[in-house]
Amino acid sequence: MVEARPDVPESERPTRFAPEPLRRKSGTSSPLRSAAAYLARTFGPGEVGSGAPGSSRLRGVAVLSGALASLVMILRLFVPQTVGMADQGAGQQLLCSLGVRNLRPWGYADFTNFIHPSWMPHQYYGEACGFAASGEPVYSSQLLLLWLGKWLTPVLAWEPGLDTRAVGIVCCVAFGALIAGLVAALPGRTPFRVLIAALVTLVTADGVFADFFVSPYSEPAALLGTLALAVALLRYWNGGGPRWVSVLIVVLAAAFTVWAMPQMVSWLPVVALALLWLPVGRARRRASTRRRWQAFVMPTAAVVAIAGVAVAFLAVVPKRATEMNLYNTVFASILPSSPDPVADLTWLGLDRSFVTASGSTTDSINSAVYNPHYKQFGKQINRGKIVAFFATHPDRLIGLGERGISALLTPELRDGGSYTADSGQGPAVKERRVPVVLGLYTAMKAAPVALPGLHLLTLLLGFAVAARRKSGIGRLAVVMVLGCWAQFWVVLIFEGQPDIHRQMILAGFMTALCVPLLVALAGILASKSTQPRS
Repeated sequence: MVEARPDVPESERPTRFAPEPLRRKSGTSSPLRSAAAYLARTFGPGEVGSGAPGSSRLRGVAVLSGALASLVMILRLFVPQTVGMADQGAGQQLLCSLGVRNLRPWGYADFTNFIHPSWMPHQYYGEACGFAASGEPVYSSQLLLLWLGKWLTPVLAWEPGLDTRAVGIVCCVAFGALIAGLVAALPGRTPFRVLIAALVTLVTADGVFADFFVSPYSEPAALLGTLALAVALLRYWNGGGPRWVSVLIVVLAAAFTVWAMPQMVSWLPVVALALLWLPVGRARRRASTRRRWQAFVMPTAAVVAIAGVAVAFLAVVPKRATEMNLYNTVFASILPSSPDPVADLTWLGLDRSFVTASGSTTDSINSAVYNPHYKQFGKQINRGKIVAFFATHPDRLIGLGERGISALLTPELRDGGSYTADSGQGPAVKERRVPVVLGLYTAMKAAPVALPGLHLLTLLLGFAVAARRKSGIGRLAVVMVLGCWAQFWVVLIFEGQPDIHRQMILAGFMTALCVPLLVALAGILASKSTQPRS
């Protein structure tokens, strides 16, 4: 029994969670109720104050959980055969800045059928390195993981240069460190913490996400950054240690996440909400206006810093990449689904002759780049124009959302195999060692309304837990759903339809994280809470 300290405000005292369900009718019993009671006793959150962040026992459990998570991910990726995500041609744009080139066949079908992890040292000249067709440098926080992989490659006695298998090991170790941080930051008893961490590990271990660890793509930084941000926010909300340290960790995690991929900038307003969403208890309501203002100064400064990082990143995104995304939005998204393409072109300020490019990409035979009026496209089309179009044509968002849900629930990339060429597996074979998320999404495709249903349920339970001030889990659930929605619509509106399945991987990952969050929320809501006596 932990005695309440009189010098600690009531709103900041730890909340207890009894492991028995709230609504229990006396004299009634059933197998289902008995099973629920057993699970509550065994894996329920128990007392939030138990296993304080500074306890040596909890630190030991966290380190052990992280080590096991790393080992599980390494075994999952490399035993009995190495698996990963085949490069579809975009890998060189990022890795060439490390002075390496991929050892692979020249034919597109030949090198996409298998993964080719070896990247040999190479000197690039002119525009051969950087974004395709422009040579502009490509920046991403993934370069940090790639640099560590390049350092680890000779240590593991692989060929000189960089081996993406070494990058996969770096990602697995980083993932284990995040799981350790998650166990330490979660509220409740040790079994409850370990259960939620195990579910997060199971979700990430699905080939839909884990295979990116052994690849030349930027997705690993975005996946790990999302987890890092979740852990940092839990630590920020739940307290423990100097406040400025918690804020700094959130800023660093958010900067790493935002710099992973341009679409991750969508996290900015959600992180701002998370930093400014502070618990307001009775003690804080009684505090002076000056003290309340001071409480928001540090998180506000953090929001400004993260916004600066996001703006700086958008400033170095290749202009050619922005042009191609705008092209895809107009010609591969807006026009093909339009009831009157000519009217849409007129609204956008484009010549009606562009209608022949409907459904095309920049590489298509009927591409608009061959139209003599193509310079008009660069002058008229920008992100603001696209937002204005959808704001004045809200009915078009319905069909766009339906296509987005379909893509999110079909997370496997159509092109590319999962195995090495010497694995004995056939061309373009997909591995399905841990098809948990893939199976869930495949089942949900039969009733796509289940996807927004999952989001809304997580959102409502998150608000319910947040309102009762039990822990940061409720707020994290709300932030995760809002972040997923922001990611979803940014991809649909600004990046068009080509390669949409890969572009929806991050939104799919945030959706999958709703499952362990729901388990945590249900465990908290199914337990009655009491405040310790003063």
